Amino acid sequence: MEHLEEVITEFHKYPIPSLFKRELSIPADTDKVITLIGLRRTGKTYYLFQVIQQLLEEGLDKKRIFYINFEDERLSELTTSDLSTIIELYYKINPGADILYLFFDEIQEIDGWERFVRRLTEKKNARIFLTGSSSKLLSREIATSLRGRTLSYNLFPLSFREFLVAKGFKSEFPLIESERGVLKRHLDEYLEYGGFPELLEYDRMVRIRTLKEYIDLMIYRDLVERYGIEKISALKFMIKSLVRNFARELSVRKLGNYLLSAKVSLSHVKVYEYFSYVEDINFIFLIRKYGKGVRGVEGSIPKIYLVDLGFVILHGMEDRGRRIENIVAIELLRKKHYFDPILEIYYWKDTSGLEVDFVLGRGPEVRQLIQVCYDLEDINTRERELKSLAKASKELECTNLLVITWDYEGEEDFRGSRVLFVPLCKWLLG
Repeated sequence: MEHLEEVITEFHKYPIPSLFKRELSIPADTDKVITLIGLRRTGKTYYLFQVIQQLLEEGLDKKRIFYINFEDERLSELTTSDLSTIIELYYKINPGADILYLFFDEIQEIDGWERFVRRLTEKKNARIFLTGSSSKLLSREIATSLRGRTLSYNLFPLSFREFLVAKGFKSEFPLIESERGVLKRHLDEYLEYGGFPELLEYDRMVRIRTLKEYIDLMIYRDLVERYGIEKISALKFMIKSLVRNFARELSVRKLGNYLLSAKVSLSHVKVYEYFSYVEDINFIFLIRKYGKGVRGVEGSIPKIYLVDLGFVILHGMEDRGRRIENIVAIELLRKKHYFDPILEIYYWKDTSGLEVDFVLGRGPEVRQLIQVCYDLEDINTRERELKSLAKASKELECTNLLVITWDYEGEEDFRGSRVLFVPLCKWLLG
């Protein structure tokens, strides 16, 4: 197919875009299919380029690498039967190649791609890397389609560490006064606009317009088109409600009541479906209440966290305490997905309403309790937060107690428990 060869030739002729290294690490030499998923615009394409750059630095000839973006309009007529042409072109350019290096971006655009990829994996002579951001490329569906032949990784928007690297700021401690000032300015920016890579150099109005376009793209491409959603206004209102209730407990029943109060007609079944779709595309993440049994955990009301805080600005919300909590939640989830897959993250709450924001564990063992508190100067708030930590510490038999603050650092004894206080900035960089 002429256009397919043109796309491949373009990749070989043009240089790799300039990159900054992301923290996610994936194996570049395995016969497992590497699948990279995540919300649109998190940088999946550029991450593929990072892996490609690594292979080039290891001495692999660029012509041994095929990168194809299936959202390229020149490939809009491509069908499953045309995919075999890729292999023909590979051996045309690389006769006698022992291993094929194939990078397929947004491959879900081709119906039936799974059979093609599965056939390649059976030969065990291909290194295959896939990306996708829609309902057709979800982890559980990949696992079914490729039957144990894949390793899936979730790419998040930039961490604060990556954000600083992209900004050219070197966070080497100890910092002098001017460096601390610049660091705080970057943290304020990250807290307000989030970590989508494309937004870094835009001014305020362009950032807001771009975030609005992200939402529209997500609604119409990843939700409406893929799932056949008919009640678009109801979906839009649901997403708006989720954004307004970030870093809070929110049940599907309560979400349904929000819709009813706004005179948005949607059955309970549809509310549950739409909610699960929004979670599937990684727009939101759920953290559930700590419990002793699986049923107790899964049946609990979850707390909702947005994958990126930039979406909050679209609704003019200024709650800094909840913003900080959301950043901590996503950083913990990023740690789980990137570095520590057996890490378990919950929140804790007792019958009296005392609450601890995050419970970290592995198996039955609780490793750390984390409280997020922006305003420690308020005596009542401080007492409530520390009282919750002390109660949870006793109940869960965990003495590793941390309070993440805005700028207070220290160590205190509270009712016989040692509590460490760490500023958000320092915790994020640690």
